[in-house]
Amino acid sequence: MLDKIKSFVKRKTSQKYRFNLQYTNHKWDGLATLAELGRYSLIVGFSRYFTKGIDAQILDLGCGEGILQEKFSKEDYVHYTGVDFSDVAIANVNKQERPNSTYLVGDLNKLVVNGTFDVIIYNESLNYLSDPKEAVMKLFPHLKPGGVFIVSLVDKYGKEQTGLWDMLNSILDIQESNKVINLEGNSWTVEVYKIKS
Repeated sequence: MLDKIKSFVKRKTSQKYRFNLQYTNHKWDGLATLAELGRYSLIVGFSRYFTKGIDAQILDLGCGEGILQEKFSKEDYVHYTGVDFSDVAIANVNKQERPNSTYLVGDLNKLVVNGTFDVIIYNESLNYLSDPKEAVMKLFPHLKPGGVFIVSLVDKYGKEQTGLWDMLNSILDIQESNKVINLEGNSWTVEVYKIKS
């Protein structure tokens, strides 16, 4: 009986359970508001800049309900793949008709990827990983030559997540960095990286 209780408590306190519950209760609906548009615009703009003239394959890691994809035009990619560990978020996005798209449930800590991509995006998700450096490096073989990683992180409590940025700069070549601040005073940093040559 004690093992069953421990198992139940572990499951109910897991990060995946919390995210599923939050999506069920619409806690993340605010991600689709005007207040979030600035960071999405930076991500889309960087993607367009680095993929112009090619049929881009985009991988969105921590995609939630696919809000970022909605900011892209159909001409921005030939295929869009989103991965999130919330079953609820992926079920919600899969209810919609999204041509040239695949949305999958997956744990970004144990991600197995098929294919190669021109753009790999961590949109507010890298900070949730247990070993972000290992996760990013495992994706090196899946980034096409000339492809980019785009990372967006919220600057919580007015403090940037310098440890993550330092880690990324130790393994990748930074191409650009921008910060966006909305009227509510929330700020995000969005950076673009290529694999070191």
